[in-house]
Amino acid sequence: MAEACGNCGEILRGAYCHGCGQKRLVDGDRRLGHLLGQLFAAATDLDGRFWRSLRALLFQPGRLSRDYLDGRRRHWLAPMTLFLLANVLYFLSPGTLTDFNLPLADQMSQVHSRITNPWVMQRIAERDRALQARRAALPEARRSAAPARYTMADYARDYGAQAGNVGKALIIVHIPFVAAGLALMFRRRRLYFAEHAVVATHLFTFTLFYIQLVLLPLGWLLDKIGRVDGALATGLVLATLALMGLHYERAVRRVYAPARWVSLLAPFVLITVMMLGNLYLYRTLQFLLTFWLT
Repeated sequence: MAEACGNCGEILRGAYCHGCGQKRLVDGDRRLGHLLGQLFAAATDLDGRFWRSLRALLFQPGRLSRDYLDGRRRHWLAPMTLFLLANVLYFLSPGTLTDFNLPLADQMSQVHSRITNPWVMQRIAERDRALQARRAALPEARRSAAPARYTMADYARDYGAQAGNVGKALIIVHIPFVAAGLALMFRRRRLYFAEHAVVATHLFTFTLFYIQLVLLPLGWLLDKIGRVDGALATGLVLATLALMGLHYERAVRRVYAPARWVSLLAPFVLITVMMLGNLYLYRTLQFLLTFWLT
């Protein structure tokens, strides 16, 4: 009896289906070795869309966005797919930048703190009363071994255990702010906001990879070296920011082809709106969600 394609039902006449092109399934395809081989091939295929997209993102600023806006999309990963992959890497990383992962002490001096600080103090007081009630109910022989008070330090520890993962999950909220900055700068181009959001997604995805590939290794290296001269540390910070700004400038120039002074101004505008989004929305959401979880 003739074998039919499992995908489209066409009668198979060779190794591949003439209807949909799917490969005929053989016994070897069901084995673990075949699956591992596919995984290795995908991970080492430098011509694959992921590696091709990553190279373009890092070393050809603006190309992914320009091609996407021009309709040349099949060659590259979709903007949000690439962002999600970068976010997974960022989520799994052992360290984060302070602006993306504020401890409780820093969160208590933010724009939302006038409203939220009393919530923290009330929660600590409630847990302290509950702790003392549980302690009082213990037999006297066990009472001395139990914690006496629930303090700010205890809540800061509980808060910090959740804040990092919450911050990484919320990091996408920076993208609309960058898109708004682009829409404001290039409002005469008559582009949809979603098209500016594509450019913003690529820029912020680059930022996440830049953190992982440059900033975190540099921070680790400086930590291993130990004490670093203040001028050297300042110079390194400025150099890393300048490198990121250069990428932004070239990306804007390729995508929007503005006057040179506009492309030179763009990094300052985009980093400023990103910082405003971080200060007014991201940090507030991070606190609220972490507070809810703890």
